[in-house]
Amino acid sequence: MKWTYKTSGIPDNLFIRGKVPMTKEEIRAITMSKLRLKEDSIVVDVGAGTGSISIEAAHISNKGKVIAIEKNPEGIELIKQNAKQFDVKIEVVNGFATEKIKEIEKIDRVIIGGSGGELKEILRLCYERLTPSGVCVINCITIETIYESIKFLEEEGFVDMDVISVNVSRGKRVGRYTLMEGLNPIYIISATKEDV
Repeated sequence: MKWTYKTSGIPDNLFIRGKVPMTKEEIRAITMSKLRLKEDSIVVDVGAGTGSISIEAAHISNKGKVIAIEKNPEGIELIKQNAKQFDVKIEVVNGFATEKIKEIEKIDRVIIGGSGGELKEILRLCYERLTPSGVCVINCITIETIYESIKFLEEEGFVDMDVISVNVSRGKRVGRYTLMEGLNPIYIISATKEDV
């Protein structure tokens, strides 16, 4: 399917899904706004899962490059299938982010959705490769990860940090009534590499 709209937040049901976690459409929409993408941005999606964020980024940065890093073989296949379904170009990289980021010379934007316990090293490597005013966005679900993210971002020298908590409820029909069902809260942290 070709997504013909300029807005982010592609409906979840349009993606090919497996057992790999996927960032929900409302969270993707906010994440994309925090990334501040340009047409020619070089975007790295760490822990890309099903590729939902990579696909959203590829629609916007269609004159740049989107690199999806994922270590789960099922995730790799899902990213490829979804990229084909949405007719976007994504460079799909299988492996650990701490190794694969070293092979990338320049990054304009990075989104971290999973770190495999190597968040500090991933942030260090990304900071070295981020262009001035480059943006890093981290999506996390645990208090421990939000604490570590803020600490590590500050240690690396990121500035203009922004932290938000997002709680989304979706309407579910029960007979003739609609009940609101809450999804897990998500923390979205964004920060910038100082332009020196």
